[in-house]
Amino acid sequence: MSFCTVCLKDSKEHSEKLWEMHQSAIQEALKKTKHKKLWTKKMGFGPDCPAVLDNDFSQYGNLNPTEWLHPIHVPCTKCGLYIGRIEEKNADVLDGMCLECFSEVTEQEGKSC
Repeated sequence: MSFCTVCLKDSKEHSEKLWEMHQSAIQEALKKTKHKKLWTKKMGFGPDCPAVLDNDFSQYGNLNPTEWLHPIHVPCTKCGLYIGRIEEKNADVLDGMCLECFSEVTEQEGKSC
């Protein structure tokens, strides 16, 4: 059993497609940083989210690594903007799209949440 660092669920609670989307977001973020360790960051009053250290962070000059953390977000497969927590949890049903893009593709009218 594996643990997903994006949504904090185990692999049994994911569809295969959702697991691949979440792991892809993590791998892309790790490719962009020289610090190959995942951290967690608290975003306001929201849940913890995975994060990576900025490439400019130096353990010798910067004393507080939390100031240098960048959260990892899952991008929408259509528009490229980052999706929210509800969209992230249902990414396999929404085909990795944000609610606005999903509504547009399925020709549904109404307000996005």
